[in-house]
Amino acid sequence: MELTWVDASQRNEVKKFYRQHMPYARLLQKESVCVLSQTDPNLDSLGEIIAAARIRPIGQLAILTGMLVHPEFRGQGIGHQLMQQLESTLCDGNTYIFALAPLEQFYAQHGFSVIETAPNDIAQLFLKYQSSDKELVLMGLAEIVKR
Repeated sequence: MELTWVDASQRNEVKKFYRQHMPYARLLQKESVCVLSQTDPNLDSLGEIIAAARIRPIGQLAILTGMLVHPEFRGQGIGHQLMQQLESTLCDGNTYIFALAPLEQFYAQHGFSVIETAPNDIAQLFLKYQSSDKELVLMGLAEIVKR
């Protein structure tokens, strides 16, 4: 599997993936989008998308959002593989995530920890997302994860 940062011409393929498996997700133009896919070197397309994640800039900060593993590939370590490949992108210590409560331990394994306070822009956005019906946990990436 290969990590690919999606360009504008590939965004429709990713939108279809999200629409199929996470219909409430909305890709924003300002977000950087990456996918893990099974690619055929003879094709120009992304191939079969196995997992995706988005990084949304919020000023000098960022939110890791929309992390999704195709249901047929869950439980196989794909999410961990995606996080490991994103490590160099997220290592600045200014990245946050609004994790679903059952996934708190998963993100903790990749250097995120639960935080009580966040910069105002992040805190305001978290409050907006909290109004949904899913229990979310505010987490921040404290430092570079060393492996």
